[in-house]
Amino acid sequence: MEIWVLLFMVFFASKTLSQDTTDWVRIDCGSEISYPSEEIWWQTDDEFIKTGKNKLVSRRSYSSLELLNTLRVFTQQNKNCYTLPTPTPARYFIRAVFYYGNYDGLSKPPTFDLEFDGNKWATVETSLTDPSYYELVYANKGENISVCLARTYHDQFPFISSLELWPLPDNMYAGMSRDSAWLQSYRYNYGASDTDWIIGYPTDEYNRIWKPMIPTGLIPVVADFYSLYYTTVEYPPTSAIIQAVRAPNPTDTISLQFTFSKTNTLNHVVVYFTEVAFNINETRSFDFYVNKKFMVTIRPEYENCTDAWANAPTVGAMEVELRPPIDSVLPPVISAIEVYTASDPLVTIGTSQDDLDGLAVLISTFEQLEGWSGDPCLPSDTIWQWLNCIGNDPPRVTSLNLSGYGLDGSLPDFSQMQALETIDLGNNSLEGSIPDFLGKLPSLKLLNLSYNNFSGEVPQSITKNKKIKYQINGNPSLHHHKGKNLGLIIGLAIGIPVGLILVFALVYFLTRKKPLSGHGKVTIGLGMSQGNGTAQGKPQEENISVSASTEGLIKPSQTNQNVMAMPTGENVSWAGNAGNGHINPMPAGEHIPVSTGPGSVNHPSKVPAGIDRAELDELIRLQHGNMGPHGRA
Repeated sequence: MEIWVLLFMVFFASKTLSQDTTDWVRIDCGSEISYPSEEIWWQTDDEFIKTGKNKLVSRRSYSSLELLNTLRVFTQQNKNCYTLPTPTPARYFIRAVFYYGNYDGLSKPPTFDLEFDGNKWATVETSLTDPSYYELVYANKGENISVCLARTYHDQFPFISSLELWPLPDNMYAGMSRDSAWLQSYRYNYGASDTDWIIGYPTDEYNRIWKPMIPTGLIPVVADFYSLYYTTVEYPPTSAIIQAVRAPNPTDTISLQFTFSKTNTLNHVVVYFTEVAFNINETRSFDFYVNKKFMVTIRPEYENCTDAWANAPTVGAMEVELRPPIDSVLPPVISAIEVYTASDPLVTIGTSQDDLDGLAVLISTFEQLEGWSGDPCLPSDTIWQWLNCIGNDPPRVTSLNLSGYGLDGSLPDFSQMQALETIDLGNNSLEGSIPDFLGKLPSLKLLNLSYNNFSGEVPQSITKNKKIKYQINGNPSLHHHKGKNLGLIIGLAIGIPVGLILVFALVYFLTRKKPLSGHGKVTIGLGMSQGNGTAQGKPQEENISVSASTEGLIKPSQTNQNVMAMPTGENVSWAGNAGNGHINPMPAGEHIPVSTGPGSVNHPSKVPAGIDRAELDELIRLQHGNMGPHGRA
């Protein structure tokens, strides 16, 4: 029976350790070629990101670990995101590595933010000489996970040396809840020398990095065997377990301290043990405490790796203790430890899908935008630099600020972005007609389309929308007819000639009925000569040439006005040119100045705001043309 159990354990262990790497993603950032390593391909950045430039570290900074000698740096956008495929619903390990290596010769290693799926991961503080790495356990929410590098200082550009992602079995780290991401804070291989690092796969089947550590006051020991059975599903590498540290005396407690950047944290702790020496008559046992709280009693087993774990809320530092009983014969021992810290609450609602769809249309239309990816509005302190966002349930895009981005071609339909309040597309090379949907966006307040190559008419959805302030100057082929003034223009174009005809008819009637004295001649201030300012009366049956200006209907002219009493007792006003003060009767209450130029209509020097001067003149000209030769002034 024991033989069958042993064979089952060996088979189970060997099968589990035959890791499937099909869904692994390993990116040697900055590399110009893809290449195999330990049966897994390291790939270039090209398939996962569109922005950034490849760089080499300085020659003096070359590392024996070839992976560290290339990097990709991002100098243009404030946020740059890798899109990593996650075809299988699972929890994934993600690791990002950074080695500055003085690639730019400035000896100024930058600081920037690292993000995943719209969540803050870490603030990366790079070193001039040493690499740094960050690991995360995270359950995917879709078919991809975005990992972003965000600039937080104007002159400090993010970079990355390598990026990896691989799935974990469902039963690993069972104490980690899926509603949080878990940031690796510590992972120690106790008892190993300073240079004895375990650098991931294939030494660790799950690709973890184990840092060597011998805490002060503890004694390193090495097991008297070379292979292990496992009753833990976390499967630490064998080399990390057969090396260990022990307390100096059987009754001494092992106390391990861990500090964190945040004051209040939730930590997941996993400790690993094995009995390093075969003892027939002696057994080792001790109690596992976290922050003075008892968790479980540990009895290590020879040639078998066991573990214990705990979730521990921590204020400040965390303390892990291995306390022996009073009558202990063998001191406590520990082989390895992992400590993960829960992230802040994860984003549950990303940017509105309508806004994501609209932005996707813009990005697919304009090559200048094709490098933008990841959540545009999250985290809220690293929004895409050409957007403004508001809210969180879900976040909505309120501004598009794309002035001077070099956009060309026609403007696509992004009408689903209903929360837009500002659209600034000035100083580009956009062409074609202005889309009608822009004037129908319910929240739009400011629209800048100036200095492009738009053509055709400005849609009435824009010109008639009193809520929108718009700018369209600098588009030579664009025709702008303000629909709200069209009725007034047409009214003036028709009313002015008709009014003039009535005036002339009244003048003719009054002068014929009771001619003025003065040698049988009538002096009329219609058709005055510019030279002498007088006109001789003609027989009434002859046509009278009249010249009139529309200026009085638009703006009172600066002319001399006199009033004379007519036989009917009515007051009629006269508008004559200053210096040529002949007077003529007109209906009371109407001030229509008469031009001094024969046979022409004088244009006013100023048109009221809101009336298109060219349109008004054109309509008047056409109206006069339709009156015939006798109706033309």
